[in-house]
Amino acid sequence: MNREVVVSVSVRAVGYDKETSTLEIEFCDSSIYRYSGVPEKVFAGFMNSMGLNLEKTDLKYFTQHIKGQYQQKTVRRPRLNLFKGILDT
Repeated sequence: MNREVVVSVSVRAVGYDKETSTLEIEFCDSSIYRYSGVPEKVFAGFMNSMGLNLEKTDLKYFTQHIKGQYQQKTVRRPRLNLFKGILDT
């Protein structure tokens, strides 16, 4: 029997610097990514898409409007062992 495991990662924190148009996103897997040249209206759209509970964020806006659209720098890689034990079945 083949099993497909889908792990969805949600947002833990978001920061934006207006002067440099830099967006920084920390995900719940402890990864942090920094995006350069992000217009303030894109940041505002991202924040409006999330609602109050970041852990239940639909990352559709992020995928459509940010990821792959702006220069990305990895600040911290995801912790690979975060789900160890849970996914080892």
